Amino acid sequence: MSGRFKGKVAVVTGVGRGVGRAAALILASEGAAVLANDNPKYHREVGEIQQSSDEVIAMITSTGGQGVTDHEDVSTPEGAEALVARAVDELGGLDIIINNVGLRIDSPFLDMTPDEFEGVVEANVTTSFMLIRFAAVQFRQQRSGNIVNITSEAGLGGGAANFGAASEAIVGLTRTVARDLGKYGVLCNAVSLPLSAARDLDTGSQDSEFNTAGVLASLLCTDLMPNANGNVFGVQGNEISLFSNPMIRRSIHKEGQFTMDEMDRFVPRLMDWEKQ
Repeated sequence: MSGRFKGKVAVVTGVGRGVGRAAALILASEGAAVLANDNPKYHREVGEIQQSSDEVIAMITSTGGQGVTDHEDVSTPEGAEALVARAVDELGGLDIIINNVGLRIDSPFLDMTPDEFEGVVEANVTTSFMLIRFAAVQFRQQRSGNIVNITSEAGLGGGAANFGAASEAIVGLTRTVARDLGKYGVLCNAVSLPLSAARDLDTGSQDSEFNTAGVLASLLCTDLMPNANGNVFGVQGNEISLFSNPMIRRSIHKEGQFTMDEMDRFVPRLMDWEKQ
């Protein structure tokens, strides 16, 4: 390994499995000190295949790497603030955040309970927001920092409503943080996994897409791509993609307020843009 992250401190959440586990091991192998966070609240039980954050840190330290494990609930302000403080106090700073908490509870929309919806949004989105919010103080002071949020293509409409809403919320959070913190030298990007990978994770299987996404997330925290900010990268099989940002396809305009009759005439044309 080249020691790309020598002297850097990385916080990785949801580190017990999937992309979090892969990213933590890669960052440590490249010289980063890793604070590995996981909490039972973040996921359902997946049996013996699940790797705990303690086991990941044991793997890191057994090969001469530096790291500590952590079980704070970063969906709360207290937990997120404590995690950031621990990185600074025990490991000497904070340079990288990989937000990988990814709870998935599939239910048909008409059967989904408010608790099932809110639980997934809290685990997947609130954890990312809280950690970024408290890390932003440190990042702004040092005028640097790299953030990678792990999301899913479920936001395109292919999965359960709770997971899809959370996935797309992470994309919006990524773009907004990139804009708001970019002026302080902080980069924020997202890596999106296919729904098949999320299903594999839910059953506890290990998939090469997790490792590919872990490598990509780590790469985005190097100095190799200083202009990558607010982007969403996709991983599917052996393919890595860059998603486009949303853009207006067509618009209609008039002076004054539209009437219903005018909308009857003009708005349907927006839907027929491909035919014109």
